[in-house]
Formats: sequence, C-alpha cells, structure tokens
Amino acid sequence: MEALEDSPRSSSIPLPVDPQWKSDYAATVRRLVRDGVDAPLVKLFVHVAREFDSDAQGLDRARSASEAFLFRRLESLPETEGRFALNLELPIPFDGWGNMEVDLVDASAGLVIELDGGQHFSNRDAYRRDRRKDALLQEHGYFVLRFLVEDIGKQLDQVLDAILRAIELRSRTGK
Repeated sequence: MEALEDSPRSSSIPLPVDPQWKSDYAATVRRLVRDGVDAPLVKLFVHVAREFDSDAQGLDRARSASEAFLFRRLESLPETEGRFALNLELPIPFDGWGNMEVDLVDASAGLVIELDGGQHFSNRDAYRRDRRKDALLQEHGYFVLRFLVEDIGKQLDQVLDAILRAIELRSRTGK
C-alpha cells in the first residue's frame, strides 16, 4: 500500500500499489478527497474497489461494503442526504420467501438502487430472478437503477449522475 500524494489530507489514505488499480481507481479517490469526503469513507471505497478471488468467502462482504460505501457517499451529497435507506424490506411478496429486500431505496422518489456483483450473472436463474424483482418493483411504482459493483469504483461519477438524474426526473413527473 502507498498513500495518495495530492494533499496532506489524502496522504493518510493507503492505496494499493498495483498499477492497474491505480489506473482504474486513483482518479475516483482524488475526486472523493477533493470533494471533502471524510477519510473513513475514502478508506471504505479503497476496500470496496479492491479485487477479490471469485471463490473467496469475502465476495459477499465486498458487496455489502459496496452498498455501505454508496449509501455513505449519497449521505455526503447535499442533493441526496437523508433520502436513502439501506437494505430495506419492502412490503412486496417475492418468490415465496417473504417480502422483497432492496439495496437502497429513496421512498419519496420511488427510486430503488440495486448493486450487482458477479453472482447476479453466474447463471440464468439468478438473472431471471433479478428481472422478476425489477418487474415487481415497477408494478409497485418504483423506478429501478441497477449498477455493477465494480462501477461503484470505476465509474462513480456516472453512477452518481444517473442517480441524481433519476431523482430529478421523478421529482418533475411526480414519480
């Protein structure tokens, strides 16, 4: 690990030394620091953005860390502060297992955000399950945004822009 070199504040953020990691993620870390995000949130991002062995037990933890990071990042933006709930159960029966749980929800905008790791594409049944979930959410008035977990690191600006556009659209149209 090495520290980010842009400012005294950022020098306390340990970054992986892998050149590919730097190429993919260093700009996002610099943006977080420039935006004044606190060091614990930047460190959580660094944790989320690192590669996991596909057979590792930590794959689920990485997904949870991704959800926690995005939630905390949304809480740090004035436009989204206080809007989202994390891992909320909605009163929508789903697949005979009880009510549906979503990764993030903005109830006032009727917006659901789902983060998909590799397990969501590992087989056809998992893919179909996600499509059934999206259809049910839409039937209940929710607008669903799905992002790849890796995009939370590699494409954070685009993810945040998409979320902000969806909130604006839902506000203009009254959901």
